[in-house]
Amino acid sequence: MDSQKAWSLMRKAGAWRHRLPWGREAGLQKYDVVNALGKKNGYRSYLEICTTSTGGRFWKVDRKQLRVCHRLVYRCPERFEDGHDIAYRSADESIDNLLLGDRAYDVVFVDPWHTFECSMRDLQAGLSVLREDGVMIVHDCCPANKELASPRPVHGPWCGVTYCALVELVLSRPDLTYYTVDTDHGCGVIRKRRSDGTPTPRQGPAGKLAEHWRIERSRNADMFEFFFTHKRELLNLISVEDFLAMEGVPAPLSLRVGTIVSRGKRNGARGSW
Repeated sequence: MDSQKAWSLMRKAGAWRHRLPWGREAGLQKYDVVNALGKKNGYRSYLEICTTSTGGRFWKVDRKQLRVCHRLVYRCPERFEDGHDIAYRSADESIDNLLLGDRAYDVVFVDPWHTFECSMRDLQAGLSVLREDGVMIVHDCCPANKELASPRPVHGPWCGVTYCALVELVLSRPDLTYYTVDTDHGCGVIRKRRSDGTPTPRQGPAGKLAEHWRIERSRNADMFEFFFTHKRELLNLISVEDFLAMEGVPAPLSLRVGTIVSRGKRNGARGSW
């Protein structure tokens, strides 16, 4: 076995260990959202937009029904390899001329370099190649604290201001419907509004809140405190349970196991009294 395959197998083994109920990937993860919606809708094509330090779980995308599974990686040195295909790559932050609109995808997953400029650019690029009945999933939309939401890179976990780009996007695009699953630092789910009269999820934020957001943005204010106070309305934030029920998709195995373990602990605690 060559070193690249061995490294890939080691990464997979480590990732499955982290998915145990006490691991750092317990619960619903970004790739679970991708896989659940892909399977439900019978999607056949997938594009991931990421960097060498974001994304990170391309191999977890379920390829059983996918005919096309592409990845665009920027900030990607020429010699970078992680054992998985890279269809489009850029050594710097530019993605100009990589996606020319000659191909459309059922699912687009965006896990950008988390500056505002890159986040907004990647969201718009993803929408430009998204099929009319497809779905775009955006990672890191709901940072839990201001440290995670730093506009500049930090050591360790970093969500940056992708949340700000997402809010700006949906405020400027009435043709979009969206909600955000409150899991794995926030997973935004965006669809193009259907023109056939099919009911769509409720839309927010309301007029006064949207106007307040625009005023604060025009002052170049730090938006995190405002965002954190109003995140449920700004993001259409829903729980994991509501996501599973609303979309009619089953919980992944790791989530079911975690629920069983949690119930067992609670029952054990009650029995010890």
